[in-house]
Amino acid sequence: MTDKLKRYLPENVPDNLFTQNKLNRMGLAPTSEHVALVSYPEQKREYKLFDINNTRKRKKQQGFSLVEKDLTVEQVLEGRKRELEVRKGQLG
Repeated sequence: MTDKLKRYLPENVPDNLFTQNKLNRMGLAPTSEHVALVSYPEQKREYKLFDINNTRKRKKQQGFSLVEKDLTVEQVLEGRKRELEVRKGQLG
C-alpha cells in the first residue's frame, strides 16, 4: 500500500495533512488510514500523514498530561512554517 501513497518533503506538505503526533496535539484522532507520507531525508525517516477532514475529537480522559492537546490548526501550520525556516537555515 505504501508504494501507491504520495510522498512529500516537509516543505511541500499540503495544509490539510498532519502527522498522528500533530493530530494528537490538536485533540484529534484519525478516522481513516493515512493518505500520504512525509519524508525527512536527513533523518532517513518517514511519517504517516492523515487528512484533517477525516478526524474526530478525542474523548477527554481523567488525569494529568504533560502533552498540550488544544493546539489549533493555525498554530500547527505556523509551527510547520517555523520548522521549515530553521531547516533552510541549517541546510543553507
